[in-house]
Amino acid sequence: MKTTNQTAATEFTRIFEREHSAEINPEYAAEQDEKILLKNLEFAEKLFPESGLGLCPVSHTRMHYLSKNCEQIFGHAHNELMKMSPADIFALVHPDDLALVQQCYTHIKGLKPFDPAIYRFVIQFRMRNQANEYFVIRNENLAIKVTEKSFIYLMLYNRETEPEKYHRVKLDILKKNGSSFLKIGAYYPKQDDKEMTPRQTDIARLVTKGYTNQEIADQLGISPFTIKNHKKMLFKKVKVRNSVQLANYLKEVRH
Repeated sequence: MKTTNQTAATEFTRIFEREHSAEINPEYAAEQDEKILLKNLEFAEKLFPESGLGLCPVSHTRMHYLSKNCEQIFGHAHNELMKMSPADIFALVHPDDLALVQQCYTHIKGLKPFDPAIYRFVIQFRMRNQANEYFVIRNENLAIKVTEKSFIYLMLYNRETEPEKYHRVKLDILKKNGSSFLKIGAYYPKQDDKEMTPRQTDIARLVTKGYTNQEIADQLGISPFTIKNHKKMLFKKVKVRNSVQLANYLKEVRH
């Protein structure tokens, strides 16, 4: 019997495939020749030796590929990963993050048309390893031009080195600048459970300014005890432990 997350992952895959494949610009077609793909994948593995490497399963439907070091990144045996369908892979995503990752891909689609060689998209979310432990992963979506009118669409996977700083699913948009890619924007999918009340918004604004509970209470004309309770609820909403982490989170999402 399928779990709720497996069912959600199957539906996510259908949407992902439909949105990703819709209105494909022939100038940006995905290369399908297996020999060309293997040659360029060998080059890409040397180019990104620390990353797990995979072919986009929607762009390259004829060939399933995940590099061997995906085993260390995902925490699943490589032979098991190679047996997994796209829906199986997405089923490893944290249940709270799956719909938000979908929103990120929908946002990327909304940015089209764009030259895939110039833009990259990095999504951060949580995944589950074989021991049923969740970790934060950084999934970078990029393309390599192989002929005048064909691309290889890749996914790079890395473990987040500072998981304690993870607060929510986010999408970073990168653009080529010379020989490197620079962040030019970010997108945070809507999370209803993290929406703040007007009072919490007022408190959050003052927290980012470094005010103490007493100073916030004086500003808003309520008791420090009430401020403390509101902050506890805010900590729980955005999964932080203290005012410093809350301030950092708020500055990041408003950047």
